[in-house]
Amino acid sequence: MNKKLLVITASIIGIGLISVIGIKWANRFLKIDKCLDSGGRWNYEQNRCEGLYNLDLVKVTDYYWHTDFDTILNREYILKGKLLDSIPRYPDELIKILNRRKSNCKIEFIKMTGDSISIRILDDEYLTEQMGSSGAMCFLAETVFTLTENDLIKFVRIEMDYGSHASPGLYTRDNFKDMIIK
Repeated sequence: MNKKLLVITASIIGIGLISVIGIKWANRFLKIDKCLDSGGRWNYEQNRCEGLYNLDLVKVTDYYWHTDFDTILNREYILKGKLLDSIPRYPDELIKILNRRKSNCKIEFIKMTGDSISIRILDDEYLTEQMGSSGAMCFLAETVFTLTENDLIKFVRIEMDYGSHASPGLYTRDNFKDMIIK
C-alpha cells in the first residue's frame, strides 16, 4: 500500500512540476509573440521587449521623414519626424511605418544588396499619374529619406512603371536636396 501511495504522490508532484514549467514556458512564448506582433523586438538576454511603440497614440508622421508646404517660399520641404530616432531602423520596420501613410501607394521590400535597398511601389499608377509632380516628389523624398535613416542604406532602388510624374530608378538623398530647408 505504501508503495502505491508513494507512486501516486510522486506522479502528482511530477505532473505539478511539468505543469508549472509548461505554464512558465507558454507565458514567455506569449509575451515574445505579443511583443513581435506589436512591432517590438525581443531582447533574449534581458528577457524584455524593446522598441515597442504605439502608432495609434501619436501621429504616424512623427515616425518618418515627412513633407510640408512653406507658404512663404511657396515650396515643399522635408522634415524629420520627431520620434524617428526612438524606433529600430530595420528596413522592414521603416517600410511598415511608411505604409501607414494616407497615400494609396504602398511599398514592398524586394532585397538588400550592399548599401542599396530595392523596393517596389504598389499601385504605382496612382503615384505616377494621379498624385501630380509635387505629390509624387514628396512621396519619393519621404521614402528615400526614411529608408536611408538606416546607416547601412545609402541608395534606394525603386521599381515601378514609368509615368508622367515619377519614374523608377536609383535614388539618394541628393535627388531631393532642394527640399531641405537651410
